[in-house]
Amino acid sequence: MFVPLDIRRVLTLLATAACALALLLSYAAPSNGASHPRRHDVHVGETLWSIAEHAYPSSDPRDAVYRIEQANDIHTSVISVGQVLVLP
Repeated sequence: MFVPLDIRRVLTLLATAACALALLLSYAAPSNGASHPRRHDVHVGETLWSIAEHAYPSSDPRDAVYRIEQANDIHTSVISVGQVLVLP
């Protein structure tokens, strides 16, 4: 009446099901609240500090400058007129 199950088949089936479940649960849908990063064209006389103060008025400018540097892979405080910066 019942077919004896091989333990290897059962374990293989369980492992396959666990992998499929893990793959399904690892998918992360993008958040509706996430916005695209803004861009800023550098003008004459602007500094990272002034851009940070203007773009993030309620934040500490030091943190904003750091985030801008990280987003644009900037390693010095030198920026050029016409340079396009990503504002995260």
